[in-house]
Amino acid sequence: MTDPMTMSRLKAYRRNASAIEDIKAELSGKYVADSISVCTPPSYTPHSTRIDGFLPSGDTLSLLCEQARLEAEQRAVEEFIKEIEDYQTRRMFVLKFIKGKTYLQIAMQVSKGRITEDAVEKKIKRYISKNS
Repeated sequence: MTDPMTMSRLKAYRRNASAIEDIKAELSGKYVADSISVCTPPSYTPHSTRIDGFLPSGDTLSLLCEQARLEAEQRAVEEFIKEIEDYQTRRMFVLKFIKGKTYLQIAMQVSKGRITEDAVEKKIKRYISKNS
């Protein structure tokens, strides 16, 4: 069973995206690649083989695990939003949690100001409490 979607998990989406980028930047300095020449029987014709990967260390492993955990959380949020059937509600969630817009900006974008920012916030909160 998966954990229920919560407001805090949705709000963490953008922070998690930044953390993933930071981890990728840190890991890029730990990635190594090299090639070796080998001769294999029966022809003993030399050929090159590329070897690449991360240098083994506890720090690298913990960074890779944290990256995988954060990416799984990102996918969970994206799947939750993707499964929202109502187009306007789904758009509100994308604008709020994926794009980081304010409730006022969302109200202006989805309804040209016909609904208030309070209405947007209530609709999002009601959807979360009803579907989590």
